[in-house]
Amino acid sequence: MRLVVLVVAVGILSALVTIFVVGFMLHRPPMLNAVANSNGEGVKIHLEVVGSVNSAIEFPRPTDPHPTWVSYLPTTILKVPANSLVTMQIDQEDTPSGLRNPFWAQAQGIVGGTFHMTYFDNSGNPQSGDFSSLDDPANAAHTFAIPDLGVFVPLEGVNAAAPAGSMNVITFSFMTGKAGTYHWQCFVPCGSGTIYGNGGPMQTTGYMAGFLVVQ
Repeated sequence: MRLVVLVVAVGILSALVTIFVVGFMLHRPPMLNAVANSNGEGVKIHLEVVGSVNSAIEFPRPTDPHPTWVSYLPTTILKVPANSLVTMQIDQEDTPSGLRNPFWAQAQGIVGGTFHMTYFDNSGNPQSGDFSSLDDPANAAHTFAIPDLGVFVPLEGVNAAAPAGSMNVITFSFMTGKAGTYHWQCFVPCGSGTIYGNGGPMQTTGYMAGFLVVQ
């Protein structure tokens, strides 16, 4: 009887380990391939940033295992050509969290040194313009950063006065170099409920961290 119980227990444990390995350790988000830019210059990537996956407007993930996690959508595995111009459109829907280091309010490594942004002012009126930095680091919601390429862009949070369902649309371009795989991430500690906000989605590919595959 003890042998039977032991065999059954080992079988259950093995099954649980297999489920963990297959479902978590071996699972990877899908890859998003850049598409040709409409102006004929390079390629384009379109992303959405949300305060929680279940609030997504453009790229919903109804079966996501972490529906309340902050995330870049639809995925954080991005494929772009080598030695090419990449234009990013990021639809930022989250509210401000603030930067712990004001230095990161400055855009870096992008074409022309500026990003274009449509946003809402303190009266809820739509505005647009080109910026090299955020006027107030406390207004940052997230960042898009590829450290190995020197690319860093702060993403302004949606103003509290903006109409419900609003988003800030940020566009910028950068150049890729040689082929390789480059890690990219958000530098705003936004993993709510984790130590200093640096766990959970901040450390998980498919949420606030990912890879730029240059080929």
